[in-house]
Amino acid sequence: MFDFTPQANTTHHAPFFEDASRDEGWQGYSTTKSIKSLQSEIGDAIGRLGGIVSTFQRGSFLIDGQTREGFRVHYSIQNPSLQLVAGRIDIAALPLRDKRNEVKKDKSLRMALYMLREALNGLWFMQTLSPGYAPLMPWMLTEGGMTISQLWAESPIMSNLLPPPSNDFEPWQVVR
Repeated sequence: MFDFTPQANTTHHAPFFEDASRDEGWQGYSTTKSIKSLQSEIGDAIGRLGGIVSTFQRGSFLIDGQTREGFRVHYSIQNPSLQLVAGRIDIAALPLRDKRNEVKKDKSLRMALYMLREALNGLWFMQTLSPGYAPLMPWMLTEGGMTISQLWAESPIMSNLLPPPSNDFEPWQVVR
């Protein structure tokens, strides 16, 4: 048995694009693939997971007081009643120190798309290994346009579904 005390209110701040390194797990900062090519590969990866991409919408996000360029990837999956259910993946590129530097802005956007493609490929492995896994579900849209992930993170009702912090909680134990 290990003693573990979870930290409360931890936040993760993205590093500046210029500070991202391979040693910290960042990938794709030197990719030579175009944005269109990466978008096509993301469409293929989402297709392999059972979804259909409709659009990539470029824009900017305001996160922790920083404006970050990025994309909204709109997709759909078919439910058991054969109806299309919409989903959205929001991807914000790493922030830049000099927001006017178009070359670094392009590289940061390509890096974000590269890493999204890699993450989607990882989700395909998880879907293959875990039969009940539904990889695109966290980004499905609820009434009001929020994704399930956003609802989970922002709703006090959903946070009540999480187990209370405890030093003796072991998530691998099966409760029957």
